[in-house]
Amino acid sequence: MTGLASDRQRVQAHTSRDLRAYGQRYGIDYHFPDLGARLRTVVRGRVQELSPGPGMQLVASDVEVLERYDSRSRAPAPLSIIVMLEGAADVSLGGDHLTLRSGMALSVQLDDRHGLNAVQPAGQHIRALTLGLDESRLTTMAGEPMPCQTSCMRAWRLPGTLRSALEEAITTPLEGAARRLQFEGLSLQLLAHGLPEARRGAVTLPTPGEQQRLERVREALRADPAREHRLDALAELAAMSPASLRRKYSAAFGKSVFEDLREYRLALARDYLARGFSVQQAAHFCGYRHASNFATAFRRHYGVSPSSLADAS
Repeated sequence: MTGLASDRQRVQAHTSRDLRAYGQRYGIDYHFPDLGARLRTVVRGRVQELSPGPGMQLVASDVEVLERYDSRSRAPAPLSIIVMLEGAADVSLGGDHLTLRSGMALSVQLDDRHGLNAVQPAGQHIRALTLGLDESRLTTMAGEPMPCQTSCMRAWRLPGTLRSALEEAITTPLEGAARRLQFEGLSLQLLAHGLPEARRGAVTLPTPGEQQRLERVREALRADPAREHRLDALAELAAMSPASLRRKYSAAFGKSVFEDLREYRLALARDYLARGFSVQQAAHFCGYRHASNFATAFRRHYGVSPSSLADAS
């Protein structure tokens, strides 16, 4: 999402001057409304640039945003797929506006008249990927020419398994040639979901009012994960039908209501285990009726058994 590029894996600081230089390379105009003429570090972190396949360019960013920056993509683009794994950005294209949140992806086609605008607020950690295709590669993947008549964008929810694989690739990438193969496979999966005609996974984004009510539901889960939350009661809190809550919650947060609840319960259980409680006690305190079901869910989520943490404490 940042448009930065670097082959070095170490943490780096990028100033407003650096971003403007990158913008010249990628056809992006950067603005820093809070800086004026001052030269300061805007982002700090790791940025990787890869060519996972012919006609494909991938930029993976894992950075802290220290100063707000705005960007406008002014170069025509046959297809770009932007994935937000952590953080958020406000984006607009023509009269369409949305907030790209964790677990969401955006397929964008740009003509030579309309650019994509994005606002990156300060004080957040961004983990994101931007995959770009040239026209010949897009034609090959789609099986026919796909000219861009006008700029357009489509938001869609990232499948859970793909999201996990992308997060792992950013945080613990493989080395050398294996890294390129790792990202090539992931890029092809992104294309399978993000091609313009691929409607699988497409979602209708919540309105600002709906988003606010969905945040209330999420806070209720976070505040008391051990409680036996019922979908109909949560839907009433959101002023939606249960079906609408399921659909819009996934669109807003990239995971289902009960996937979120499970993560909150497991985080609570991990805290109990670290404080010396037994597996049976942790399971009970975080809302699981059966310790065996809890142990299975814990192992799948954290990669270790809860008993190993209980023994260590």
